[in-house]
Amino acid sequence: MDDSYGDIDLSDDPLIEALNEEIIALIKEGEITELSQEDIQNVMDGAVDDLATQTYEQILSDDEGLERYQDTIADSQQNLQERWGEPLELLERLIVWSMESGRALNREYGFEATQSEDYQFHALLRLHARSVQVALEIHHLLKGGFADGAFARWRSLYELAITSSFIVQHSGVTAERFLSYRQIWEYHFAETYQDHQDDLNVEPLDPDILEGLETTRDELVDQFGESIDDNGYGSGWAAEAHSGNGGPSIHSMKEEVGLEHLSPYYKLACEAIHAGSKGTLDRLGIIRHEDIEQPEVLLSGPSNAGLNLPGQLTAISLAQVTNNLLTVHLNSAYLADMKGIQMLVSDIEQGFADVAEELEQDDREATEEWANQDIVDIALNYIDRPDLFSEKFFEEYTDFDSLEEFEDALPVGLDEVKDEGSVVTEADEAIRSHSDFDSFQDLIDTAMEVWVNQNVDLPQFGN
Repeated sequence: MDDSYGDIDLSDDPLIEALNEEIIALIKEGEITELSQEDIQNVMDGAVDDLATQTYEQILSDDEGLERYQDTIADSQQNLQERWGEPLELLERLIVWSMESGRALNREYGFEATQSEDYQFHALLRLHARSVQVALEIHHLLKGGFADGAFARWRSLYELAITSSFIVQHSGVTAERFLSYRQIWEYHFAETYQDHQDDLNVEPLDPDILEGLETTRDELVDQFGESIDDNGYGSGWAAEAHSGNGGPSIHSMKEEVGLEHLSPYYKLACEAIHAGSKGTLDRLGIIRHEDIEQPEVLLSGPSNAGLNLPGQLTAISLAQVTNNLLTVHLNSAYLADMKGIQMLVSDIEQGFADVAEELEQDDREATEEWANQDIVDIALNYIDRPDLFSEKFFEEYTDFDSLEEFEDALPVGLDEVKDEGSVVTEADEAIRSHSDFDSFQDLIDTAMEVWVNQNVDLPQFGN
């Protein structure tokens, strides 16, 4: 049976091999004499199921592979800690300081705020608690080497800072609308859930729940006006206090509270979340030097790069939310906290900036060293020769029949070849007489290209 399909060699395809064995076994056992389309489909289904089960069990039993990955991650995090440890610790200190400030305020004023229906305090306290948690999430992502994930989470922290600042600038009614708006959102979510419950194969909502949500929605509209119901888009609570044209949004509110200067970073953080071209091709975890040739990197795990921007922005936005809460009951102690927090934020910004600059320089030097390596040096000193020069390679590209014959024809041993400068002219003559290559360098270039295509998972473009 010919195991080829066009230019694709199927001889190593485990599915084709399994199909061959299954079909041959059925024919020998006399269960089928003629292969119909249905027979082929049944055999195919069984072979796919068997192969899937085999692969699944292999993955579950591959302890060595899992341990190797875990060791790699552990080494990566150790290297990251050695480089970024100081600014990461400063950021953690800021988060703990902010957390303790919120707890102190809640202990001192929480009960009083409940008794007096101080909606502004309760809204800011809850926004602050959420902000601290988001900052902790960002910190864990940064410690793990996931700068893009941390940047994406900072987007949420930035929106919390905008919302907190907006509520600080307006009356308690705005805060009350904010706290009540959740029920408007739940009403519209229930409608969406009901529209798709059959597609999702989930339990339908109890009619009494839907009726209750609708009743609550109507009561809130009666209390606050139609503007609070924005069909669940998320900003109806701010409609009455909003001074801009059109309905309120996070974009219009950031201008009103003076945080629009961070808009460029917010736009970039959105790309870290969405599946667009920019966020896919440009990653914070990859350092690029446009003036230096460098290898293509597809980042699918942690990286030592890019932590500075999300780290700095997290400090800025968390400090903003914390200051907003402290201003509600401002006294000399809280004023000192606010000033001290700002000093720590400055240290964090500088700390991340210094490490980023140092990393950029180290990476530039390493990239320049890589770019200056000759292809011969790479091929003969970092790749085993039996891997680089396969029997198939010699058959297709030269008159040599083996690696041994190739080495015998060269006037210099491959062990002595370290770079292009050590390849003598006689070696080029030997290559020209046994192949269509013009030089030893050309042969190595082709061998390297073949090796990369066979061994490196490169991105595929086109059809």
